[in-house]
Amino acid sequence: MKYLQQLKDDLLAKFAAQLTADKVHLFLVNGELPSNSGDINYIARFLFIDCRDNDPFSLMTFIRKWFESKGYPVPDLNFDSEIIDAETYDLTVDIGLMDKLVINESGDYHLCPPKVWADALGNWVTKDIADAVGP
Repeated sequence: MKYLQQLKDDLLAKFAAQLTADKVHLFLVNGELPSNSGDINYIARFLFIDCRDNDPFSLMTFIRKWFESKGYPVPDLNFDSEIIDAETYDLTVDIGLMDKLVINESGDYHLCPPKVWADALGNWVTKDIADAVGP
């Protein structure tokens, strides 16, 4: 879940002319951690206020490509927008996510990195291993 802060930072860097940090908010909503599983399902919600751009789809395609570039599964994106004028809008983007938590006896936890298929190894491995082995 901490990786979402990096996504926020990357959005602010990429869209510096359209977004300001004080008007980009990240929430975790509608989460569930079942008692019999380490899979946590939740929705990460970005709220972009007063976006100065005439193309809200550029933000959503960036989010989609960001997940892909980091080796994460590409999530479903749901959105709502309020058009303020020809070049300004408010945008809410909901990102459906599932992370695998490993919970220790002490209650500490860590996230398992996402797995990708490595043809060279014939198995699911983390992205860094797949990149090291090559195609």
